[in-house]
Amino acid sequence: MRRAILQLLRCPRCRRGGLMPEHDTDVLAFGPLHCPECHASFPVTEGVADLVQESASTPLAQRGMEQRLIARSYERYVRPALQRALAAPPLDRDSEYLLYRSLLGHPEAPILDLGTGTGLFARHLAREPELPPVVGLDVSRAMLEEAVAQAREASVRVDFLRAEAPYLPFRDESLGAVLLAHSLHFIADIGRLLLEVSRVLRPGGRFVASTWLPPGRATAFVQRRAGLHPREEVELRDALSAVGLVDFARLRLPPLLVVKAEKPAR
Repeated sequence: MRRAILQLLRCPRCRRGGLMPEHDTDVLAFGPLHCPECHASFPVTEGVADLVQESASTPLAQRGMEQRLIARSYERYVRPALQRALAAPPLDRDSEYLLYRSLLGHPEAPILDLGTGTGLFARHLAREPELPPVVGLDVSRAMLEEAVAQAREASVRVDFLRAEAPYLPFRDESLGAVLLAHSLHFIADIGRLLLEVSRVLRPGGRFVASTWLPPGRATAFVQRRAGLHPREEVELRDALSAVGLVDFARLRLPPLLVVKAEKPAR
């Protein structure tokens, strides 16, 4: 993990102090991070900081993402199969990335790929030399292990960390953009997440997210039991407005819904 990203982190336990390595270094591959405020310690392994606290029971859908077999086959088999099952629009990966990239605008500070999974879109972003550093965050160890391997194979630089939304382990106004691609439906507490997004974005920074529109009543019951939370456009628009994010825009490609909002510039 690069020094520029380490300097942006905030302790997930006390939510006050920064996180400091034992020794000053440009790149931290191994070793603990310490919070000077609450004295909490968090491990770093192969450049990935693990900032997850003890959590409640994991929803069924998220437990599936913890399986190494799922992680290793996610980009090639699992993700396309999920899209087909949802009757998703015929967007290939490059087209989907270009859609997100156009909505992100021109970030002037690091970009967070929230719910990065195997780092598919984080790698795309990291390949663009004019963009600031890219951080991939996910709660799944298996997904992050695959993300690190994929980034190395592609020879791109992405800083990965393990943390659990809705709380984001970053300092106030430290990020230039937040992307949440095909993961918004995993978030139960959307209000808390958007408060955190608003807090960590710099003025003028954008939030771009995609999810699928709610299905019929019977399917919705199954999805809720699995820990999934698809939402309507009006719910997302109101939730974004409630935390002070403006310039809402959306693209409906049923069942896919893509939304964009930004933090007002000063």
